[in-house]
Amino acid sequence: MSIVAVGSAKASPGATCLSVGLGLSWEATIGRRAVLVEADGDGGVLAARFGLTATPSLVELAGAARHELTIEKLQTNCQMLAGQLPALLAPGCGETTTAVLAPLAGQLVEGFGRFDDIDAVVDVGRVRTDSPAIELIDHCDLLVLVVQPRFDQLVPLVHQARTLTARNVPTALVCVGDQPYPPTEMAKACQLDLLGVFAHEPRVAQALQAGLPDHRRHRRFLLWRSLAELGQRIHYRLQARTEAASPR
Repeated sequence: MSIVAVGSAKASPGATCLSVGLGLSWEATIGRRAVLVEADGDGGVLAARFGLTATPSLVELAGAARHELTIEKLQTNCQMLAGQLPALLAPGCGETTTAVLAPLAGQLVEGFGRFDDIDAVVDVGRVRTDSPAIELIDHCDLLVLVVQPRFDQLVPLVHQARTLTARNVPTALVCVGDQPYPPTEMAKACQLDLLGVFAHEPRVAQALQAGLPDHRRHRRFLLWRSLAELGQRIHYRLQARTEAASPR
């Protein structure tokens, strides 16, 4: 299993939408199953957005996986987003999420390493060294850092990129929109590779709530086309990382 973490250097709209979109389109794009993990220390929002129940969640999984995380325990404690994507949800309360996730993150990393036929897209929220998801960040196969191309986002982005580089976290950039700063300039300033640009507007969130369209023609719409392109670029980086780590 590959772990693709999605987070932001500063509170920024788009990271959760991107996580959901990648998860929904992952199998159609990559050919592998995906599970979405909500690991935002500020608390979860997916249950409210998608009309899901408060349980099961990270809380129930923490109790069930006290000794070992198995694929069966993971699946039992997931809910289905848009009827398509298994999602491990976080409680809406940030304090509860932090209390549960901090000791569980290491178990998730160890468990995911044993699941060969499914990948994890993990929404880690705001990336910081005291995040309860820090073990997931440190051990991910790729961190997708989401930022709006604005001057007020540039300073925290550069600082965060340096911190992640020092921690040897493989990181790439996705910009939410392309105004007012060119995304290429944002990437150059923080010395990260730019994966692409993702739109953020109310219609995107609404479209994601309906799930991946069944008809291939509808998947050609800009939203799904851009998600497929981002997924392919992420997959290419994951393959390159695996090949580089393989003994020759």
